[in-house]
Amino acid sequence: MIGKRYTWIVCFCSLCCFLGFNTWSFADTQHISFAYLEAGLKDLNDADRHVAVQLLAKELIRDSGNEIKVFPLNSMAEMLDMIEVGKVNYVIINSYLYLTGRQKLQPFLTDEIWGIQRAQEAKENYVLVVAQDFNYQNLQSLLGKSISIHKDYLLVNFYLNYLVKKEAKLPINKFFKRIKDTRTDSQAVLDVFFKTSDSCLVPQYIVDLVAELNPSVLKGIRIVHYSGAKFIPALVLRLKNNSVDTSNMIRNNLLTLSDNARGQEIMNLFSIKSIKPINANALQDMIKLYDEYQSMAVEK
Repeated sequence: MIGKRYTWIVCFCSLCCFLGFNTWSFADTQHISFAYLEAGLKDLNDADRHVAVQLLAKELIRDSGNEIKVFPLNSMAEMLDMIEVGKVNYVIINSYLYLTGRQKLQPFLTDEIWGIQRAQEAKENYVLVVAQDFNYQNLQSLLGKSISIHKDYLLVNFYLNYLVKKEAKLPINKFFKRIKDTRTDSQAVLDVFFKTSDSCLVPQYIVDLVAELNPSVLKGIRIVHYSGAKFIPALVLRLKNNSVDTSNMIRNNLLTLSDNARGQEIMNLFSIKSIKPINANALQDMIKLYDEYQSMAVEK
């Protein structure tokens, strides 16, 4: 009986090999989980965002025979709960949310960090823009005035809060007469150009893009403040609960993401230029600003 069973198994395995099936695939398959916080990815509508992340996840395990599951999460608390019980291997997170939750995240993170770039430069420079004829002396010149800002861009909003808190010791809703939430960053620049807002705060590359499409815009606006190149908008973080093989596979596929048409299409869906490995020191400018902001007093 045992001999017949052994013969049947050998014949079955031989048939599978002949047909091109890998009889050991189920044992070798690795199950990888990828989580992301929906906040900070508002440039895409819900359907497009979910599709884009699913496509990215599939691309990261391409040709591996592994399985990957994506978890869209609503809060840092929800993400931390999943991380603590080992249900997440990688996370995509807006850098502002990383800053707010980094102390709790840190015990679970490796030193492998990937920076997501929206523009050509690795770090973004945020600029304060006013109309060309606006009598701007310093930030106090905007007290009681209006500002346009794309509120879904969390780091830009953080930096505006930082500037006003540092210079005026006030929250932004008490400093500005009106804060207009624009649908896009470029709309904020056009608000200043057409004088429907006194000012705006946007990444510098957005001003360059608007000016490239409409050169006359530069004649109607003026940049009065530069943050300096400090900000990386979003991060991909590797957690400690990854096997060496999984880490190597994901790393290689991220490095070569832009080398194929599928990868380029995914980045276009996200409106990003690239995903590149960065050193932890590259986050220090943002961390320093956030810690300084937390320590500053503000008038009630």
